Amino acid sequence: MNMMWAVFKRVRLVCRSMLLGGLLFCSCNQDPIFYGISLEVEPVDPRIVGMPTHIAAVGSSLYVASKFGPAIHCYEGASGWKELPKRPGGPILELAAAGTTLYALTGEPGSTRVSAWDDASGEWREIPSDYGNIQSIYGAGQRLFAGAMINTDTFAMLYDSGGSLERLSGGRGFLQGAVFDGSDYYLAGTGLYTFVEGSVPSLNLVEGSEGLPIAGLITLTDKTIAGVSGQSLFSFTAAGNFTQHDMGVSFTGALALWGKEAEDKTLLLLGIQGSSTSTTHGYRELLLNKGSLGDMSLKIPGNHTESSISNFDKYNSSLGKHPVLVLSQAPDGVLFAGTTKNGLWSYRNEQWNAES
Repeated sequence: MNMMWAVFKRVRLVCRSMLLGGLLFCSCNQDPIFYGISLEVEPVDPRIVGMPTHIAAVGSSLYVASKFGPAIHCYEGASGWKELPKRPGGPILELAAAGTTLYALTGEPGSTRVSAWDDASGEWREIPSDYGNIQSIYGAGQRLFAGAMINTDTFAMLYDSGGSLERLSGGRGFLQGAVFDGSDYYLAGTGLYTFVEGSVPSLNLVEGSEGLPIAGLITLTDKTIAGVSGQSLFSFTAAGNFTQHDMGVSFTGALALWGKEAEDKTLLLLGIQGSSTSTTHGYRELLLNKGSLGDMSLKIPGNHTESSISNFDKYNSSLGKHPVLVLSQAPDGVLFAGTTKNGLWSYRNEQWNAES
């Protein structure tokens, strides 16, 4: 009997050892999974819901709205968010800024208008136009530009001429961006165009950009014009050199400069969108060399030392799941991102989450 009891205790000890060893083995193998789960960010409800407009910057203030929503929200750094006291009227389709003026595109598809906010009077002033189907607005330098649909396959590019929107000649395609490099204006349509003032303002096509459907433009610190089209990143220098690179990802058109210091932009951020079945979205980063394009290899946020964020896993489980249509860094350093349907996000406390 004693011998049987001794055998039983030995078998029980062996079983316990095997069970403990199995648990330790499993926990070690599952550690990366548990670690990833521990970094998942608890989502919060966004202040700006759905699809945000572009973020318009006037001085140190940023303005944004929910597309088809009625209200415009203003961000002023430490002062936080506030709503503009007066609404432009009707659903807001887009925002833009030129000089010190904020503009709003409002209305229903097929019947829209552009209004300018007069900060002194606290009133909205409509910008007259002969075109009732304006679909995009962009501010660059001191000028406002707009894109209007004439019919199903014809678009017009407009500019603010002394307080009214007039048509420019020479441009093709839907207006998808406008930038100013300090001396010249550039517009994005089907091709890249320079704005020519003259007695009859017009657009001249940049050689090399023929037939290129452009989704977004930005001016780099060195005055290079950069933009995206499909999976391509292109650049145009003051010397007149137009170059194009296949980057292997689908760009949304969102572009922004980022830097740890406000005056030292070290990264070009580019919004991306995966396939319809993909969960890989978010944005990518391109290292700048003293404000210029250099290394053309895209970096994943959080996966390199110069990144705009500190942790890839937190990014991948949060903003990385959403296509990014808008990117902007505020003067106080906060980075914002607008998603396709999950509202406006911000990077705070070393994590991405909806801006509440």
